[in-house]
Amino acid sequence: MSRSLGKRVVFFSLLLMGLGLTFAAAVAAEEFRTWTDSTGKFSLRAKLDSVEGEKVILLRENGQRMTIPMKKLSRADLEFLAQRKTDNPFQPVEDSFFTPAGPAREVAVAGPRLVKVDWTRSQQVLLQAGDAEWRVTVPPVPASNFRPRSVPLPGKTDFFEGLCGLAINPVAKKAVVGYKLDKHGREESTSRIVICDLEQGRSMASTPTEGLLAPLALHDDGRHVLMRRDEFGFGNLDRLEIWSLQGKNVVRSLVWTPYADAQHGARDVMWAEFINADTLATSSRGGKVALWNVATAEPICHFQLDDGAIPALSPDRKWIAFCSNDTVGLFDVEKREVIATRQTPRRLQWPALAFSPSGRKIGCTAFDRILVWDTASGKLEKDFATPGIHIHGAVDFPDDGFILAVNQYLIELDRQLKLWHYQGAEAAHTAGGMTFLATTGDQRGGLLMAAKLPHPQATALLKKALNQPDLFVFHQGTPVQLDVNGIPPDRQTRVTEALTKKLKALKCPVEAAAPVVVAASVEGPKQREISYMHSGTYQVQEYVTRLKINYQGKTIWENQSTNIPGFVHLKEGENMESHLREASQEPAYGFYDNITLPEFLQKPSDDQRPGGGQTLGASRVTPQGLR
Repeated sequence: MSRSLGKRVVFFSLLLMGLGLTFAAAVAAEEFRTWTDSTGKFSLRAKLDSVEGEKVILLRENGQRMTIPMKKLSRADLEFLAQRKTDNPFQPVEDSFFTPAGPAREVAVAGPRLVKVDWTRSQQVLLQAGDAEWRVTVPPVPASNFRPRSVPLPGKTDFFEGLCGLAINPVAKKAVVGYKLDKHGREESTSRIVICDLEQGRSMASTPTEGLLAPLALHDDGRHVLMRRDEFGFGNLDRLEIWSLQGKNVVRSLVWTPYADAQHGARDVMWAEFINADTLATSSRGGKVALWNVATAEPICHFQLDDGAIPALSPDRKWIAFCSNDTVGLFDVEKREVIATRQTPRRLQWPALAFSPSGRKIGCTAFDRILVWDTASGKLEKDFATPGIHIHGAVDFPDDGFILAVNQYLIELDRQLKLWHYQGAEAAHTAGGMTFLATTGDQRGGLLMAAKLPHPQATALLKKALNQPDLFVFHQGTPVQLDVNGIPPDRQTRVTEALTKKLKALKCPVEAAAPVVVAASVEGPKQREISYMHSGTYQVQEYVTRLKINYQGKTIWENQSTNIPGFVHLKEGENMESHLREASQEPAYGFYDNITLPEFLQKPSDDQRPGGGQTLGASRVTPQGLR
């Protein structure tokens, strides 16, 4: 039978037990009864929906349809079927490729199909590109006349119910919003989902379902949702399920634990996207990225990143961008190989990646820093910190010139400007060039807001702010102090010359009493153990070279490097030990020769609250829109 994703009508006839009886069951005419399998171990209460070939379709009281091989039914059930004659041989059956693939995959007659993951046939991909030079062609994003609408969300079922996930699928032109209500042992904890039609601006909600789960991704058909167990604690984000809505009822069709072979938090699923109708990509907290056959939940291939690294899928869904150790790269989904890699300026902590809407930029938040690479060449274009705001976590790229950090802070990239704070957004996701901001509101309802960021008010404020002379405390021509007291005396002259050259290029004079201070320092040595993939573990002496720009005692910009390379190219006759021994001899003073100073630095705020007063503008996401 065709495995199409839409609904269709299946015409069938059944030859049952050699009697030649042609029939189908009319759902309205049947009553619920208890069905039992041939072993007597499994049973469920349901009514006959229809018969397709050698399979019986049963409808449970909760609206879930079950597909049961006829040969697995008890004799009593077979006799019951033989008596169900009808003059109407045609009955619709909702088909899906999530239907069980065969008896070998079925664990029980009642309930979803449970799959145990077998990694032995999954291809392992190494994180090294065949060509040392990063060169890819970024295709233009096809023009689209799709203009998504904001969608009112139904009210909360309980004061303590909260939003737990948001996923967008531009192909389906739909979104899914997840809610969970954790009773903390007092009562049964529940989850529910809301499917949003972005064309019509309407939504359909499920009734609460037992257990705490959150949506991670929405299938191209707009009907099937990838859900993840969402309980507190490491190792409790590990199980995946496929859900679909039938009326207001949730039907679970597939359940598996992708990283069951890992321990504790490493088994948690942190990211997932549908590559196409047949393929799913996931990444674990332990850094294992895998492609999956959607119908069978079998892993196709996998590669290993650092713990906590979050990859990104390109807008055309052909590449997965990744960052691991000191390497950023591109994985080709169709070829199933790494096609480009480049060394990062330093080892990045918990990097999270995102593509810009055009696909021409790759953005990254890494603990306290923002980095941007050119997708075609791999060139690092931006690398800066955002003092005063916390950016560790989720990242979106709503426009080629702007990064949205942790669902709320809009950063303008050219001037590294903290532009706008979108308060009250409980979840955000950029897809198809639009950013969707979700808020649950209260029992009266919430909103999934579709917006083009930056929104008009932010754009207008940016233009106005750039004409304010006191907005930036560091820019071209700003007088600065140069402090190299943190550098060993025998190297101070070299560092002074390197930084003076950089400041001269910005036309910044060095003055002893200037309020802006450029301070260089070296920390170390510190004994450290470092591991290289496929090369072993080594003891090294690490020095950290650092450069800060301070204003009135506050650090407004910072950058650093280390003498220990994250990616090693060995010369002929050289081995890892000798290479690292030489690197450990002294700090990487070349850092000051190669560093790029910022063109603009914003005046720091006196408000010490997280994000308080740090952005030029702010608004609140409400059920009525931006306020």
